[in-house]
Amino acid sequence: MSKGRRGTAGRAGPLAISDHNRNDAGMEYLSGEAKDRVRAMSLYLVGALVVVGVAVGVYAVVIGFDRVSPAAVDAVARTGDPHDLVIRYVGGSPGCGDPARIQVDETADDVVVTAFTVARHATRQGFGCDDVGVLMVQTVRLAAPLDGREVRDGARDGAAVVVHDSLADLLEAS
Repeated sequence: MSKGRRGTAGRAGPLAISDHNRNDAGMEYLSGEAKDRVRAMSLYLVGALVVVGVAVGVYAVVIGFDRVSPAAVDAVARTGDPHDLVIRYVGGSPGCGDPARIQVDETADDVVVTAFTVARHATRQGFGCDDVGVLMVQTVRLAAPLDGREVRDGARDGAAVVVHDSLADLLEAS
């Protein structure tokens, strides 16, 4: 039988813990009052985390968090300024597909445009949207003129987007 530390209750090895101190692992050098304080602080921490988790869950169900999602860009139009581009994309009815932002990634060969819409309070219990698509138009500023670069939709895996020469052509095509 191998030799262990004193008070290891028959178990050998440097990490053996006696049965009466099994719940005090790592706190053997603390006094009884200090151990009680550590346990109380641990319980307060666990209790606070549970309360925060429940509060977030109740907020999500009762009030609801916003849900942002990409929207399909179906066409763009040039303007009088070679740095401006008018984007037309499909959102939703008010509260179900409001404009959130438009992200533009430019390279030497193409411009990738990704439109995002937001559904307000979308995680709320009983939240629902109709299937009505609403055309939305927004202007973005390019770092360099469009010139001959191709415009692609980031929400549809880089699908090519129709480029109109004027805002009137864009609006007529809708």
